[in-house]
Amino acid sequence: MQFIAWSICSKPARLAAIALLSVTSLPAFTRGVQAEQIPQVPPELDQLAYFEGTWRCEQPADSLAFESVALTWLVERDLNNFWYVGYAEEMTSISNPNPVNSREFLGYDAAARHFVRMAAVGNGNLLNLTSSGWQGEQLTWEGTVTVEDQAIFLRQIITQESENQFSATYFILDDVSHEWQPVVNETCERQAQAPSTAE
Repeated sequence: MQFIAWSICSKPARLAAIALLSVTSLPAFTRGVQAEQIPQVPPELDQLAYFEGTWRCEQPADSLAFESVALTWLVERDLNNFWYVGYAEEMTSISNPNPVNSREFLGYDAAARHFVRMAAVGNGNLLNLTSSGWQGEQLTWEGTVTVEDQAIFLRQIITQESENQFSATYFILDDVSHEWQPVVNETCERQAQAPSTAE
């Protein structure tokens, strides 16, 4: 009976049903894979442990925004420890009356053998970056930021100044010279955790 019902469906309907079955069966498929082999958190992910915690970051007035911007960046290990999740919240000020927030995921792609970083921003921007990891005291992210209908090549170089401070410079690729041009400088300091009130 099911075969007859399937055979009389229109081709678009059958294709839609196949697509639906593919999506709905994905969790079951992944559970089957997991039953055979329990997934292991990539050890490379420990390279991002430096960022875990709460940071206060500042971008001076000479940055691309032309006004100084301050924000907090909270980074937590989440999703069964497979990802670091970042929550960036700009602070309201006279020069920044409409702060923009963002959410991001930082992880390691074991198949491609590089780190990945995806961020969704409250102004509609989207970041997709990759990195080969720390090289000494520097970590370089490179990829694109989508602004409205344009994909702009972006590079961020993070320099670890100390255990509790890092600086970051953002670059965009110049269309004419094809060279990286610095556009935003940022400094971040780790914030001390508030003492627990639990007795």
